[in-house]
Amino acid sequence: MHNQEIAWALSEIADLMDIKGENPFKVRAFRQGALIIEAIESPVTKLVARNQLSKIKGIGKGLCAEIEALVHYQESHLLDKLRHEVPPGLLEILNLPGVGIASVRSFYKEGITTIEELEELARARKVRQLPGQGPKTEMAILRGIEMIRRRSGKFPIGIAKPAANSFVNFLQNLSEVNRVEITGDLRRSEEMVQEVSILCTSEEEELLVDLLKKHPSVNKVIEEGTRHLRFRLPFGLPVQIEIVSEEEFIPRWIETTGSKAHWQALQARKNGTATAFENHENKWQQFLSSQEAEEIYYQNFHLPWIPPELREKGEEVGQAVRGALPKLIEERDIRGDLHIHTKWSDGVSTLEEMVAAGRDRGYEYMAITDHSQSLHIARGLTEEKLLEQRKAIQNLNKGQKDFTVLAGVEMDILTDGRLDYPDEFLEKMDLVIASVHTNLRQDRHKIHNRIEKALKNPHVDILAHPTGRLLGSRDPYDVDLDWLLDLAAKTGTILEINASPERLDLSATHARMAKDRGIMIAINTDAHDRNRLADISYGINNARKAGLEKKDVLNCHRLKEVKKILKKPKG
Repeated sequence: MHNQEIAWALSEIADLMDIKGENPFKVRAFRQGALIIEAIESPVTKLVARNQLSKIKGIGKGLCAEIEALVHYQESHLLDKLRHEVPPGLLEILNLPGVGIASVRSFYKEGITTIEELEELARARKVRQLPGQGPKTEMAILRGIEMIRRRSGKFPIGIAKPAANSFVNFLQNLSEVNRVEITGDLRRSEEMVQEVSILCTSEEEELLVDLLKKHPSVNKVIEEGTRHLRFRLPFGLPVQIEIVSEEEFIPRWIETTGSKAHWQALQARKNGTATAFENHENKWQQFLSSQEAEEIYYQNFHLPWIPPELREKGEEVGQAVRGALPKLIEERDIRGDLHIHTKWSDGVSTLEEMVAAGRDRGYEYMAITDHSQSLHIARGLTEEKLLEQRKAIQNLNKGQKDFTVLAGVEMDILTDGRLDYPDEFLEKMDLVIASVHTNLRQDRHKIHNRIEKALKNPHVDILAHPTGRLLGSRDPYDVDLDWLLDLAAKTGTILEINASPERLDLSATHARMAKDRGIMIAINTDAHDRNRLADISYGINNARKAGLEKKDVLNCHRLKEVKKILKKPKG
């Protein structure tokens, strides 16, 4: 039995105990045991045979007995017992993207043990009422259930990326694997992907393929070879893992990253270049980083390294030759988040928790923008409540010198185009975000009327999630993007790339069109709990794919400059 198989069994025991609400110290011991076994270089079977397992720090008497049983009998009575006690539907719920152990335990306490029961609760908008849950979790649950039933087509990057990262982390911890990277559409930050593609190097291809087939997340093997495995995850997402030699890795990584047009443009340049490729083909191996190695390979084409997000139509190769590639934004360039929700409306985290999370990320500022009064489903704030929150923010700012909280609001654009607060009230806010949340199926004329009234309002700074789409589950409302972008440029309204992986709105294509018109972009998470601040990475991906640089993005500027931009009179 491979060390990883033993670790998987221990992890499942910990998960099932955790769902049942058993002693947290015991749960932690099994979870820690799984990590210890994964990290051991020697085969556990040899340690058991030599009676050396109990000498390893962190492996107690009970854990040692459980591991020895797995080695000797290839099964665990404890694991069998737990599988019998915990309703199998809960493990199916745990397989839903974005659902963790804590959520499953919460559902179990409420008597929810099947996907069908959970779906009914989510559709009734009651998941958000459970402790620690919110509307984002509710949305993720419904989309995950939809994907399980569909089991085909494309998958949003917010589903595909965590799944890919999970397998990359798994492979990186195997002694049989030397190098592993995400490739394909996902590496190019496509918002919807057909499958997850991963490339790795190993000298033990058959052993690795056999181990992968036993991975608990492998629902069905689609295709198998001596150097590759293609399989489907429980919620339908296909994963392709290819194994190559160290010598093959970099050229294969570039080719599989794509696009096809980019690879063809490189090959055409190779054929027209006098560079002696054979003298350089192994030079990259001395580098620790795959990107460093890739940069060396691009030098063979007399080219600078081309970021994967730009590798699409092949024209980026010509841009690279001319030295015309943009200097793309990076996550470290972001200085703050300007679209945040708290428990004051429909958020899960408190104002103080969100601010602490922003500070932890190294931000300089954050805007709290809870929902406005007409959005009753999101517990929108009345004028009185919003002023009360503003006072709380002012008090918070008094106690911190290196971080500033802006008092803002995400204000609904009502069905007839009116705004949710009068102008004299909006004047008091540091930042006003306008958005369309209701009556999304109106005809184009009515949608345009609503957006136009909002963007022409002198107090509206940002239009949030400008098309209203939800990736893979809801089409945009009926808006002419050229018209919208022209209006934003004319009025000087900032447009948002909503970094929530459920939205990614504006898309990369539309963000590039906005940049061409000189429209300022804000990359915001729309986070409803502190953990979702990390979603900024998805927005960064979209911005990079759009060719955005620091100067194009509002929240890459220091606070003084941000305030100056926000105060600038609108057109």
